[in-house]
Amino acid sequence: MKKTTSSKLSKQLTKYGALTAAIVGVADANGQSIIYDDIPDFTGGIGDTFLLDLNNDGTDDFQIRHNGSSNLYIDPLTASNDVLGSGGATFAYPFNLSSGTAISSGANSWFNNGFAGGFQSLNYGSCSFGNWCSVTDGYIGLRFNISGSIHYGWAQLDVDQTGSVWTVKAKAYHDTAGSAINAGQETLSIDNTVLEAIKIVSLGKSIGLYNLTEATNYRLVNMTGKVVLNGTTTDANHVIEANTIANGIYIIELTDVNSKAVIRKKVVL
Repeated sequence: MKKTTSSKLSKQLTKYGALTAAIVGVADANGQSIIYDDIPDFTGGIGDTFLLDLNNDGTDDFQIRHNGSSNLYIDPLTASNDVLGSGGATFAYPFNLSSGTAISSGANSWFNNGFAGGFQSLNYGSCSFGNWCSVTDGYIGLRFNISGSIHYGWAQLDVDQTGSVWTVKAKAYHDTAGSAINAGQETLSIDNTVLEAIKIVSLGKSIGLYNLTEATNYRLVNMTGKVVLNGTTTDANHVIEANTIANGIYIIELTDVNSKAVIRKKVVL
């Protein structure tokens, strides 16, 4: 069921609707995209652990943890996952990457320490060693396995001057196996203008789509991958009514009819 927004409802959605779309993916005509997840900030301290599921498939790929004493680690959780850094056979120091740094197969310093009983120290000995102290908006380079294929991604962190207070702020990965991603990259550059223009706002059981420039196909997909609603917009501003859909988290997927570019975002109904 679809419905063109009324002026009153548009104003309501704009005024009160939180932009709940945290997962962002913009695909080009070839189907490639970067899946960016602006997760709610998680601030940890001494003894805390954060589980990192890069592609939100229910399987944790890495964990970031403070050991309760004076060390902050990141551990790959499978034998095929690695972190970009420097080090040796039993320990490594993950790099603090600047925005724009390439994360790809061309990097020759990937480490799996942590999975096999070693350590990947973001900082060690209350910042005596490591690259992660007094860091704001640093990036960890990651590679991980999806269905037998290697994908590249990043996680964004802040770490205070003591090394014991840390915040995980965002994550992203390239959904095409083997394709490089830059630290901090949220979309393929060819589609940045598309992402910036289109706004997706949810309020109750309504999803408002704004600033559409072309006819757009939409699909609402639940977290198991099932399409629960679909249709096509005809106006620049459009409201999808989802009154028959159960409360929960969904992915809204928009496909431009002409360019075939795709935008995916997470909404909460």
